[in-house]
Amino acid sequence: MSQPESSHKPKGRLTFLIHKISAGGAQRVLTLLANELCDKGWSVTVLTFDNGREPVFFDLHPRITHWPLSLMRKQESGWKAVKAFFLRPLLLRRAIRKSNPDAVIAFIELMNILTVMATLGLKIPVIVSERGNPFFSPLGRFWSFLRQESYKRATCLVVQTHGARSFFSTSIQKNSCVIPNPVLVPGYLTPSSKSELNSKTVMAIGRLSREKGFDLLLNAFAPLAKKFPDWILEICGEGLERKSLKSLCDELGLKKQVRFSGLTTEHYRALSRADIFVLPSRHEGFPNVLGEAMACGLPVVSFNCSYGPSEMIQDGVNGLLVPPENILELSDSLERLMISAELRKKIGEQAIHITERYSLESISQAWEDLVVNIVHGPKI
Repeated sequence: MSQPESSHKPKGRLTFLIHKISAGGAQRVLTLLANELCDKGWSVTVLTFDNGREPVFFDLHPRITHWPLSLMRKQESGWKAVKAFFLRPLLLRRAIRKSNPDAVIAFIELMNILTVMATLGLKIPVIVSERGNPFFSPLGRFWSFLRQESYKRATCLVVQTHGARSFFSTSIQKNSCVIPNPVLVPGYLTPSSKSELNSKTVMAIGRLSREKGFDLLLNAFAPLAKKFPDWILEICGEGLERKSLKSLCDELGLKKQVRFSGLTTEHYRALSRADIFVLPSRHEGFPNVLGEAMACGLPVVSFNCSYGPSEMIQDGVNGLLVPPENILELSDSLERLMISAELRKKIGEQAIHITERYSLESISQAWEDLVVNIVHGPKI
């Protein structure tokens, strides 16, 4: 993708790095942030490790330059893997220098580490951004050591929650800041989609993997399905556990009341079909979709997992918090909402105020303030 000429001098040049612009919370936030900063007058380049043959999952601003570096190829032997390990930082270094940035912003642990390695000695400020929960990131000893050492050399570490920040050493925390993800205000709702279902809907959205806890949700929904035959559970997402979750669904006798809807890039269109949203995660970095559901005015139920839900939900006011992995209490909380349309309305009306705290404008401004402070120095 080429970058059109602009008659205005940009505020500065920023280079973003992520392995691939695929479906995922980190990818979506990077895209939103890159697009917003481009709109604010920054010249933006996005470097990815894929080969660029597949279209990006989230649209980039037309003025953003996207360079796929084709560095994700699988290696056939151990020697080639070792060779690629040392070559990737060199090739990444070359691409970063070519993009000529005033600052580099990397997303996700391994990209963060490689970016710091690739920029050693270049005197380019590097912002590394943790997008998950570091307490539950299975990096292994080697990469965990590299993460701690490389983050000491980064200009700044950005985390999404105060809990995630506490994972790192004191020296790293000194050069860190907490910037949560933005929660977008829905530009449309489609009640017509909901009317086609002729049923009431509990919805969950996320990757079909163990940490997202959909097995816990199915077990919590099982006793409710018999009590509320006019309700369905819709799960949007894809992942390695799809087959096992569908098997569990059949075992629990839920086949007629559970629907697996696959991936969607338009969460709000999916959420407009729901009456209740549920987040059954075992752990989170920052649950974007929880905020999106609240922004739609949906009553939400969430495990009080680490981290994120307790920073977004005031229990009993704008949502319901449930002790982590407590299937019985999750079932009870869902039942409270399924029984009472009045309670659903009351909590949903409070939930929508989430957009005041996590607007795209305020979050992107926090990022821009950080970048300006690093590139141009603090305001006197």
